[in-house]
Amino acid sequence: MPRNDSLYAPGHSRTSHSALLRWLAPCVLSVGLAACASSPPRAADGQNPRFQPASASDILAQTSWDLARWTLPGGGLRTIPHPSTNSRPLTASFVHDQGAPRMSGFAGCNQYNAPYTVANGQLIVRANPVATMMACAPQTMQLEQDFLAGLTRITATSVDNTNNPQRMTWVLSSGDTLDFGRRADPVAGGSAGPTKLVYVNAERAPCNAGAGRAMCYQVRDSASQPWQLWYGDITGFNFQPGIRYRLRVVEVADPYPPAGASTVRWVLDAVIEQEIVPR
Repeated sequence: MPRNDSLYAPGHSRTSHSALLRWLAPCVLSVGLAACASSPPRAADGQNPRFQPASASDILAQTSWDLARWTLPGGGLRTIPHPSTNSRPLTASFVHDQGAPRMSGFAGCNQYNAPYTVANGQLIVRANPVATMMACAPQTMQLEQDFLAGLTRITATSVDNTNNPQRMTWVLSSGDTLDFGRRADPVAGGSAGPTKLVYVNAERAPCNAGAGRAMCYQVRDSASQPWQLWYGDITGFNFQPGIRYRLRVVEVADPYPPAGASTVRWVLDAVIEQEIVPR
């Protein structure tokens, strides 16, 4: 393309420079919004380009794990209790208690619990775990102390499948590697049914639930349907207002539902998509 020397010549007038700056100003001021950029890249066929994968979602919520192998930095294996030897394994379970993520389990001698978060797939235990105070054999106590200390020293976390993980690995700052196998999910009571995909709206709506007024989720099975009220909870789901979700949930029959509540409840299996909705 030939160069427009009128924009670069030393004798170019101040009036022309001012006009040029006035023309460029809107683009400069709106760089963050990409107002002057080229068209955004197309999403893959069949995908909504405004939806982003929920890479930062809590993929561990409502899962429970047994420690299957403890590898030392030099490659040797540390002796740990294992179900194959009729021993009770070390465990880790992850639940959301009224929206607050909490980790708990058995550390070899005592039960423990601690607050946690998952950031971009990385497990972060946010405080030293609190444990019961039973005494055991010295070797067992040492294993427990090392395990509990390692919870706050996890430097890398990986799973085999983000949608339905069955194996989980932690790497500690000491160089130790802990491998876990997934147990049956901690769904309390009822019988698990099929999984389904549902959309959850960015805001809850007032509703009559049970004995009084409440705030219910707005849900639908497909993007073309109108929103409907869901009168139950979604176990393991950490709802954030202003974000529209697509979830995969497990339907669980509740044999003893509260008065006026649904006989079916949902347990979160995975966050498939999430979209920030402008207010």
